[in-house]
Amino acid sequence: MRRVFLEGGIAPLMEVAGADAHHLQRVMRAKVGEKLLVADGAGGSAEAEVAGFADGKVQLRLLRRLEEAQESLAEIELFQCLPKGDRMDFIVQKATELGVACIRPVLSQNVVVRYDEKKARARKERWQKIAAEAAKQCGRTRIPEVKPIASFREAIEGQGTAEEALRLFFYEAEKRKELRTALAGSALRRIFMLVGPEGGFDAEEAKLATERGFSPVTLGRRILRVDTAAIVALALVQYEKGDLGFAESSIDDLGLQGQSV
Repeated sequence: MRRVFLEGGIAPLMEVAGADAHHLQRVMRAKVGEKLLVADGAGGSAEAEVAGFADGKVQLRLLRRLEEAQESLAEIELFQCLPKGDRMDFIVQKATELGVACIRPVLSQNVVVRYDEKKARARKERWQKIAAEAAKQCGRTRIPEVKPIASFREAIEGQGTAEEALRLFFYEAEKRKELRTALAGSALRRIFMLVGPEGGFDAEEAKLATERGFSPVTLGRRILRVDTAAIVALALVQYEKGDLGFAESSIDDLGLQGQSV
């Protein structure tokens, strides 16, 4: 069953506009009475049917609300220092599939890529689009927010140190404290994860992160590429927090898995 994200909320009557509406009408050849899965991007979802077409929009009628268990049990924010090339595209896509709630692109000392204001906005918009497409593909009901690119200090000092959260700092110089140990010692479901760029963090950044409540942890004996480190770290955290397993939801009653539009 096709899945589409709405610009508004779940309501008795809804509309799909823009590229999704065009895709439904012109590519997927949707017909009146055809059933869809709809999501509001903030966790709400429902089964709906196509009620009609007007002015390039697809009109939908609500059939029933769903209680899907597609979202992570942990509220994870990924603080990702920017890698070279297009690796951030891959990280955003896979982080979305792994259930992150928010992605914060970070400019640290050893980041090679630098963007002017126009390019930074364009990249942010590109990553948000990738997150939306990945959320459709994997059947999420929520689209993770991609924040604007921020400096290391802005990102660390703006993350709300008073907020109760487990803060993890994946640091290549940390040799003893394992991720497993840090997770076992905390029942918190809100987790901030800081992953470095090629070249790692410098000493001042490590000091600032620690002062702002981030606990340095190691991912093991080997140095992982930045895109590998981000995905491995997320997968391990999600496994430990119970997300990477089977969870029943009312979508199972439909006998079909959501397919992206």
